[in-house]
Amino acid sequence: MSDLEKLFFKIDKQVEETKGQGLYFEALTKYLALENDEDYFDIVDNYDKETIRKVYQFLLLKALKELNNPSYDITPEVITMYVSHLIECIYGEEKISIADFASGSGSFLINIAALVKGEKDFISIDVDSNYVKLQQNIFNLLEVPAEIINQDVLKPLNIKKQDVIISDVPFGYYADEDNSLNYKLCSSEGYSINALLFIEQVANYLTEDGVGVLVVPKQILELEDNFKKFLEEEINLNAVITLPEEMFKNSSQAKALILITKKGQKKLPSQVFLAEVPSYQNKTGYASFIEEFNSWLESK
Repeated sequence: MSDLEKLFFKIDKQVEETKGQGLYFEALTKYLALENDEDYFDIVDNYDKETIRKVYQFLLLKALKELNNPSYDITPEVITMYVSHLIECIYGEEKISIADFASGSGSFLINIAALVKGEKDFISIDVDSNYVKLQQNIFNLLEVPAEIINQDVLKPLNIKKQDVIISDVPFGYYADEDNSLNYKLCSSEGYSINALLFIEQVANYLTEDGVGVLVVPKQILELEDNFKKFLEEEINLNAVITLPEEMFKNSSQAKALILITKKGQKKLPSQVFLAEVPSYQNKTGYASFIEEFNSWLESK
């Protein structure tokens, strides 16, 4: 039995025994607090960080399957790999700050921390207190230093401007109509679209040469008039990268990666990079995609 299997079954057994009639998600959160030092050191001394990270993904998938709630979901690891490669192409091993807006379980940022080389400062922000407790426990176990903030990311944030902001933007509409009125991209009537408000908020907290790397619903790219105006006057849409359709159950759930920057930035070329990322299994096609992206970066 591999270390991954041993650790998974070890934790899973403990969680199942303690959950009783409750939820696996709640029992997992409680267990990962590892208040008993013996339990903590039994894991960190016997399993490497990569094994712990992968086991967390499998435990989380089991917990979320039981919840069966679309608002509780994780970013597929392959998407985090795409994002990490783009960040590395742009920044190399520079010391940078990276924030995840609406970070959920923390798996997106955890994977980025594992994949992106060099020294990084991490901030994770999510409105769900259950997710935040879970994040605090797993970040501690993985010994990833991160500032974890429990609040609505679309409210004013007490953080410094960031070099990189990532987000797997939630589908749907923003429920706080009063707060949405603080945004130029709010809807003229009714609820506002989450993705548009996220794009505006990310731009608010980027450094002058910072880059937003956002996973957004593909249909958001069928630009609304107020979004077109916002792009012309406020920010740059530097890249639109369509993700493989086979990753999604149906076309209505399809997503794309977009890169955004502030006006006057000098990090990315002004010409928009348009591409469809090949399946990660297509090694030759993916290598060509990264080569094209690097060539675009050099054209600035």
